[in-house]
Amino acid sequence: MHVAANQSHPVRSLQLVGLGFRDTAPTYLEPHGVPSGGDWALERLAAVFLEGTENLNISSCTFSRIDGNALMLSKYHRNALIADNVFEWTGGSAMAAWGYTDELSQNGQLGWDGTGGDFPQFTKVVNNLIRETGVWEKQSSCWFQAKTAQTELDGNVCFNLARAGFNFNDGFGGGDYVHNNLIFNSCRESADHGPINCELK
Repeated sequence: MHVAANQSHPVRSLQLVGLGFRDTAPTYLEPHGVPSGGDWALERLAAVFLEGTENLNISSCTFSRIDGNALMLSKYHRNALIADNVFEWTGGSAMAAWGYTDELSQNGQLGWDGTGGDFPQFTKVVNNLIRETGVWEKQSSCWFQAKTAQTELDGNVCFNLARAGFNFNDGFGGGDYVHNNLIFNSCRESADHGPINCELK
């Protein structure tokens, strides 16, 4: 599923409720980008790929045997809710939020300038069950964010992971709130961090 809107003309109040997504193609050899100051490279692709939404609701869905990323919030989003979903056996990350800034003009000096507002903000990720992530792509997580601000992660259960459960690739915007989550059996294929990885650069 692909939604391509933007900040000027967003899709409002889209609801994906009680749907199943499965058996998508692998994407680990597709073109990757560097999301921000952390050490990740990531493809801007997912089985459910969304750009430009307000008041998005994704709840009670199942993502199974997705051979790339399952869900991505790309560029502009406000007040998205991702709740009560199951993510299992994903080739890449279960969920990712990746904003956009001008990284090229003025020799890259504007790369951290978020005043354009083209990024996810006020996202709530609540009561999701995530397991067996990173089957193919080892830079993967239950939740990954870059150039994203004021996310709330509450009540999620995340286990059997190639690497970290939650990965904050930068400190962009701040205001993230992480509480009441259970992450275990993480970093099974690396030993460079723990269940939550923060690259606050």
